[in-house]
Amino acid sequence: MQLEDKTRNIIERECEDYFLGVEDLSLTNDPVILQYKTLLNEYPRAISIGITLPFFKDKSAEENIYKLTDLQLKNITTHICNILEDEGYSTFSVPKSYQHNTEASISLHMLAAKHAKIGKIKRNGIFTTPEMDLEINLGTVLTDAPLRNL
Repeated sequence: MQLEDKTRNIIERECEDYFLGVEDLSLTNDPVILQYKTLLNEYPRAISIGITLPFFKDKSAEENIYKLTDLQLKNITTHICNILEDEGYSTFSVPKSYQHNTEASISLHMLAAKHAKIGKIKRNGIFTTPEMDLEINLGTVLTDAPLRNL
């Protein structure tokens, strides 16, 4: 089974509604991505995973769904790293960080997902997909594995 198929199987065990993309970030001229050049020299490709979030009017329910999808993403990225490392590749699971000002909220997760053509970053710093225009929670694995676009 190819690495791309193994990656999809890992994600599908954790969730049903997801987005997945791979991009070689070392090839981009994006000035924000270039800030990570040292990291990307070692791990040039990004596997970007997005889990869709249901809409909640109750803010406490929304906070809980982030915790749930964060846990799902942590399980997914850990399993992907384990599979790739078992095949002899280097990996780095990008940790989650939460900052509340708009500029700082544009994370490596969002940049990787944007370059993997999963969606776009809106002016308010929210990442959405064109198919659903809904917010998604993102996870990212950086690797040197020769993955093709998914």
